[in-house]
Amino acid sequence: MPSWLGLNFQDSCSFSSGELFFLHDHVMVIMFMVVILITYIMFYLLVNLKFYKFLSEGTLIETIWSMVPAFLLVILVFPSMSTLYIMEDYKFPSLTFKVVAHQWYWSYVVPLFKSLNFSLKGLGDFSFYEYDSMMEEFSDSEGFPRLLGCSSDFFMPVGVSSRLLITSTDVIHSFSLPSMSLKVDALPGRINQLFVNPSRVGLFFGQCSEICGSNHSFMPISVVVCSLSDFDSLGKSYLMDLMEDSLGGVDCSL
Repeated sequence: MPSWLGLNFQDSCSFSSGELFFLHDHVMVIMFMVVILITYIMFYLLVNLKFYKFLSEGTLIETIWSMVPAFLLVILVFPSMSTLYIMEDYKFPSLTFKVVAHQWYWSYVVPLFKSLNFSLKGLGDFSFYEYDSMMEEFSDSEGFPRLLGCSSDFFMPVGVSSRLLITSTDVIHSFSLPSMSLKVDALPGRINQLFVNPSRVGLFFGQCSEICGSNHSFMPISVVVCSLSDFDSLGKSYLMDLMEDSLGGVDCSL
């Protein structure tokens, strides 16, 4: 959760976000050292009354200020490339979720565990289920942060490599989950993808981070990372409810 006047990132919820936070700290330390050095040199040149010509021109000093930045870039590029591969190089994701943006709510298409197919009489075969998620009315007694509570949470299993396919039906939105370091635009007529492997269970919040209209600030994202057994139970529960509706309210619970 973000906190008021907080200067740090939210607690990491995935391995890739942890690597991204480490890269940020690594870059900031180097930048801080460079800024201190440059500030010191500028201050020294301003207050120094003497002029040393070999400090402003000469083969040695030009070699030094050409090699040092190149060396710093080498230090920065290796962890940066490693983090990019960790975030994007998922050859075989176990589950694929579809996220569809609307004005102003989200629709989630969730696959059944292990891509199982269920056949319901008169309803056909099912390998996924779909539902909408809208912002819940704020109430002090609910215990949810203001403007972040949703009518339906987006459930995701822990420790499983998942792919998110993001698109939109009307205007440009943006799917953003800071604790998982996920952010991509939802574009109409185009599908973008994200990869995530949650490392711990919990409740995590995000929002649409694109100005998509007058109700842009009322389009929250609520993600529940649960165990594999709970994720499987949710799929079975949905199918049982669907079967009961098709059979006229007959109890079909296992």
